[in-house]
Amino acid sequence: MRELVQLLEQSPLVRSVRLVEGLVGLRRRARRRLLEVEAFGARSVSRVCGLVRRSGLAAELHGDDLPHVQRYLFNRLRIEPSSRASFTVSGDRIISAQRLEDRDEIRPPPFTLLRIIPRLSGPTIDSLLLQKAGRSLRISGPETRISARLAELVFSLDPDLVYVPGLQEGAGRRVLEWLGGPDARRAVGRCGDEWRLSQGSAAGRVFLGDIFYGFEPDDYGLAGLVERARFSFTTLGLATRWTSNRCIDSRNLYELSRQGVHAPRLEYMEGVRGLTELLERDRGGVTFTPRPGLHENVAALDFDSQYPSIILKHGISYEKPAGGGRLIPSVLRPWLERRLRLKRIRRTLEPLSDEELYCTQRIEALKLILCTQYGISGCCWNRFGNTLAFEEINRVSRRAMLVSKKVAEGEGFEIVYGDVDSLFVKKREASKRIYEQLAAKISEAAGLPMSLDRHFKFIAFPRLRTDPDTPALKRYFGLTYDGKVEARGIELRRSDTPPLVREFQERLIRTVMSFGSIEEVRSRGVEEGLRLLAEYEELLRSGLGVEELEIKRRLGRNPEDYDRGLAQSSAAIQLKAIGLKLERGREVGYVYTSQSHPNPQLRVRASQLFTGRYDIDYYRDYLRRAARTVLEAIGAEIVSEDRNARLERWI
Repeated sequence: MRELVQLLEQSPLVRSVRLVEGLVGLRRRARRRLLEVEAFGARSVSRVCGLVRRSGLAAELHGDDLPHVQRYLFNRLRIEPSSRASFTVSGDRIISAQRLEDRDEIRPPPFTLLRIIPRLSGPTIDSLLLQKAGRSLRISGPETRISARLAELVFSLDPDLVYVPGLQEGAGRRVLEWLGGPDARRAVGRCGDEWRLSQGSAAGRVFLGDIFYGFEPDDYGLAGLVERARFSFTTLGLATRWTSNRCIDSRNLYELSRQGVHAPRLEYMEGVRGLTELLERDRGGVTFTPRPGLHENVAALDFDSQYPSIILKHGISYEKPAGGGRLIPSVLRPWLERRLRLKRIRRTLEPLSDEELYCTQRIEALKLILCTQYGISGCCWNRFGNTLAFEEINRVSRRAMLVSKKVAEGEGFEIVYGDVDSLFVKKREASKRIYEQLAAKISEAAGLPMSLDRHFKFIAFPRLRTDPDTPALKRYFGLTYDGKVEARGIELRRSDTPPLVREFQERLIRTVMSFGSIEEVRSRGVEEGLRLLAEYEELLRSGLGVEELEIKRRLGRNPEDYDRGLAQSSAAIQLKAIGLKLERGREVGYVYTSQSHPNPQLRVRASQLFTGRYDIDYYRDYLRRAARTVLEAIGAEIVSEDRNARLERWI
């Protein structure tokens, strides 16, 4: 220890060295002797860490894997980014900062967002679409003119946030090069600070990344981004660059720092266990097999944030999986309470109003974070992961679902479907109030809050296409009494479904289920659905754009590593040929131009290179598959699969 102190004190990179005692991690509760080192500036931190590693005199380093901005937020500012705050300043220095309460605020802070969408022509960008506050502007011409004009517009529009799709690994990288040039940089930056795009800021302006969970990069989505950044205790830019796992890790580390606990690099907890114990405990949630077909007057009863509620009720945490732990409950409690409060507020807001949409964005962003906290509780990528905690949460969940089934059947309700934390039930002529009373009885019996989540006028559960005798799990669609189409697991909900097909299937469900009885749905509803299909088939011949036809998929590996001509690989290779490199994990968009072509490279066209020609037969078949999903599930019998037949001949 003495030698290490001397080494650090002699370094010109080190401002001070102090000997302290503290706790490290969750497992060992004995206090340990530590050296607290302060460096001269952010750049010196990594160099000091390298000096310590090379010396071989330190057993462990703590906090060296945190971005410098996190150290500042945790230890100095201590206010979540995007929060309302009051500052006392002297010149360019912050003397003090105090967070102001804004728990009743639904609208996001008054940040302005500018979207910059590049359009490629071969290897060059021939135009940019700029969108701000519902208004659009396109600039085109030679790249030198576009880049100069872009810098002028960013300076004059002065947005707080800038989003460029593919900023770091796609077409947006070229835009970044323009903005980062010496001439443009002075115009684009708001101050003389250095650009730090790795942490999402560029001289006082925030550049968003490409990871969006629970919100969209638009004016309404800012509300969700705010919730994600505040929970993560990180900047708006990093909140769109970090996965939910890392966001949760950031909040965990902040909570530990408040408790005076230093975080280890890894403290994953899983011991050797017998096979009998594994078979008994290593199981997921309960699923009750759906009753396939069309059902009327069905209620979806949902345990409100079931996994977070279980964690809080029983005190399940990494350090004490059987109960009585502190870390996970202390992280979750305020955010679960906030989400439930936002859901109560949403019920009072006018449907489709700005406030209702902002509130929904906040709720969805928090939902993903809260669910992920459960999902990573036993993950080896979680520095504190403990499989016993994960298994205990699942055990309590299974017990709650079995209790709910017993109560519902005891009250005379029929179980239509059950999925982990939701129970779909029906009872002839049951009203909304009766379903709400059932939810209250289940809540009391299970010891977890349950409520009526959705009340379906009609709901249908498809069968497996590969095995018509077997109902498909986690797949359904329906129309609620308040007119909303709800679906899961079908084309409408798949991220790789073309927007045209997604729009068609939603309209088809609404059209077919708009009638008053099951008999009418299967007769008049099917007839109206077939007319809608013919309308969309005709629309295909009118000449559609990439906005309606684009399919998006994420690369599971680097394009050159695929050994088959998969569509997403072909599109990525096309983009690589014009200088855009897409690596594993990135999303690529494309349009089918000739599905049956023997050359995989000619079957699709990357979205950025799309010129207007597309395979009408492919998209017509896609529409028919989407129609078949709906019509078969409601009971319309398919009697032929002739490729050239119109769908009404099948039924």
